[in-house]
Amino acid sequence: MPDTEIAYVGSRTSVLRDGRGSGLEVFEILADGRWLPRQSVGMDNPSFMILSPGGTQLYVAHGDGNQISALELDPATGRIDYRDTVDAGGVNPVHLALSPDRHFLLVANHNSGTVASIRILPDDSLGAVTGLLSFKGETGPHRRDQNSSKPHQVVFDATGRYALVPDKGLDSVFTISMDADGSLTWHQERTVRLREMSGPRHLVFSPSNRFVYSVEEFLSTVTAYSWDADSGTLSPLQSLTALPDTVTGDSRGAEIAVSPDGNHVYVSNRSGPGDHTPGGDFPDTIGTYDVDPATGRLGNGRWTETHGIRPRFFCLDTDGSALLVAHERGHSIAAHPLDPATGTPGPPVFRAATGSPVAILRHHIPVMAGADDSALPSRDRAGAADRSTTL
Repeated sequence: MPDTEIAYVGSRTSVLRDGRGSGLEVFEILADGRWLPRQSVGMDNPSFMILSPGGTQLYVAHGDGNQISALELDPATGRIDYRDTVDAGGVNPVHLALSPDRHFLLVANHNSGTVASIRILPDDSLGAVTGLLSFKGETGPHRRDQNSSKPHQVVFDATGRYALVPDKGLDSVFTISMDADGSLTWHQERTVRLREMSGPRHLVFSPSNRFVYSVEEFLSTVTAYSWDADSGTLSPLQSLTALPDTVTGDSRGAEIAVSPDGNHVYVSNRSGPGDHTPGGDFPDTIGTYDVDPATGRLGNGRWTETHGIRPRFFCLDTDGSALLVAHERGHSIAAHPLDPATGTPGPPVFRAATGSPVAILRHHIPVMAGADDSALPSRDRAGAADRSTTL
């Protein structure tokens, strides 16, 4: 029997974010592409998540808070059950990464300007904070959103020797490294300063580990870099607009990804001046750029309308055939099939209606005879019974 495919969807739940989500949603993905709701677990702002090293748990960052939760996965059904919550080592955890040795969880804490490392215990549960790194530098000129350091992500290169941290508040990309005991080091001499008020938000390494691409939130630009893995040196090559030339008003960059073959880079654009607005005057889009494999430089962009509101997050489908887009203000998940010849996303196929989605994680589980969809009633952090809904 084929494996069962599950999608975990995190959402905004707080009044501060005008959240309409209920927490963490679990969907079963059928062979025909339909998403069926299987579970809804109440929790505060599950804004990013990754699998534990053993694949037995989900680690979930609670946006705008200061905690990381570990959720047990049922190996037969993919349903989740609360296990434990630990301190994030800062405020507003927005991104999680596993260390190359898989012994530590790294957390980008957006509002406190820190990256923390948390020990992963042999049973995949989370221990104490082992390293804490504060980022310093000249803040950008945006009066509201660049009043301090605001790291938004931490990404290791393929060698595992270095990680890059885009800092939206300092208009910089930092190079860090981690020791075997979980302590972190900030390499100030390798910091890359971008244009003022650019707001680097997310970045991605090419499959070859030779190039890096970042999306800048405030200026809506895409930057290409060369990457020297031996010395940990990041060198900017090129900056392009992330927007079609018909967009004359406010817009913000959000997510970035590279195709598995390294031939295409994708970015998402959110029309409007910021998260406090319900949307903008122009269509939200996914930009596609062809990559020169020799130089890493990008060609001119082409854009696909998402027909949703605020594509804050997207990711490639597990087989690389589509982009899965979470529309935070459109309250939906859509799939954009990718043209096999050009890599360009096609029109969206809507997969699920769900409140304020901001993160998607796909997971395969083996089919087991006798698995019961009603098994394992999940419990939230306060111990309340699972609240399941049909979307």
